[in-house]
Amino acid sequence: MVIIACQDCAAIQRLQPLKKGRLKCWQCGRVLESRVGRSIDGALACSLAVLLLLFPANFMPLMTVHIGPITSSSVLASGLAVAWEQGWPLVTILLALEGIILPFVRFGLLSITLAMIRFGRRDKWLGPAFRYAEILDQWAMFDVLLIGAGIGYGRIASQVAVSIDAGGWCFVGASLLTMVTRASLERREVWRRLSPQPRSLDREMIACTSCDLLVPAAKEGGHCPRCRAVVHRRRPFGTINCAALLLATVILTPIAYSYPMSAFWRANQVESHTVINGIEMLFTSGFWYFGVIIFCVSVIFPLGKLAALTWFLSSIYRGSTAYLRRKTQLYRVIDEIGRWSTLDPFTVIVFAPMIQFGQLAHFDFMGGSAAFLATVVLSMLAAKAFDPRLLWDSATATAPAASIRVQPQATAEI
Repeated sequence: MVIIACQDCAAIQRLQPLKKGRLKCWQCGRVLESRVGRSIDGALACSLAVLLLLFPANFMPLMTVHIGPITSSSVLASGLAVAWEQGWPLVTILLALEGIILPFVRFGLLSITLAMIRFGRRDKWLGPAFRYAEILDQWAMFDVLLIGAGIGYGRIASQVAVSIDAGGWCFVGASLLTMVTRASLERREVWRRLSPQPRSLDREMIACTSCDLLVPAAKEGGHCPRCRAVVHRRRPFGTINCAALLLATVILTPIAYSYPMSAFWRANQVESHTVINGIEMLFTSGFWYFGVIIFCVSVIFPLGKLAALTWFLSSIYRGSTAYLRRKTQLYRVIDEIGRWSTLDPFTVIVFAPMIQFGQLAHFDFMGGSAAFLATVVLSMLAAKAFDPRLLWDSATATAPAASIRVQPQATAEI
């Protein structure tokens, strides 16, 4: 039996070895460990497969557009080149990181770490390597890019003939295996193999927010012995940083939705499209299911995240103890789905390079794309800066700072 602290509410609890089912935090309901379809061997196999497929997916042609005798093929970086040439360097850099560079880094680190663990290695550098792989999990968006490519395909296929090339099928395979890797990886098992959790509890202990390892409170401000992250009782300036990033997002939101994201020039006529216009076009073209997805991830989710984070900050300011479990569950949702709001910029990147026929027809990026991408990144950073444990501090404000309430065992689900 080991002792851990929940990342979301700081509740201390004992965990027994789990052979099947799931263990949930007794206080906030976070899944602490799951054995449902998860294994290190399975995650390693999927991670290696993704890493290998990333090469043809990035360097072989994805799709080819056929307009009479004219054909135009594109690779994954073609849209980035168009954005760069049209004077949008920051958009190009951000999307290149999220869609191309970081997936290589993420799955390279993950594959090396899991392979070393598989062969019983516990080198000191494995903890930091796995921590960085976990950080990049939210920012390496190859799975998000797949849905964006599907929507981009739908927008083009509704008007011209499009064929999927070999690189496109490798891209589909890598993206699907990315999702399988995330679903099959049990992170707590990885951390446990790198360094066991403590089995006894001192009164003065705090938890590392990266790997959940309990360390003596005297080590606050130092480095975690397992993952080398800086250990803090609570994230420094969490509410201030979150509020500042949230305010910047709110300021940019009207620009992101009112300014055109793209412009399509055809026969000396221009058609500009905002986020809402793009959704309407998907519905009128018969791709309503893609329209529903874009509406959810580009409108409902971003605005809902702003409202939720505002509610959380207000609760901390007022010292509210109402709906703590629901607030924590909502935080987990917005933290997880925030990355999917990048769908719309990815969609533009995918279909832009296939509609570049000089004066006959061409596609331009507009300021709305940069503003919308900025709101997505800023809101993701705001969610990461927020510390959900501060919501629960109000409920335990009357208890001594050094006191620890230990639940005999986490809640098990079979």
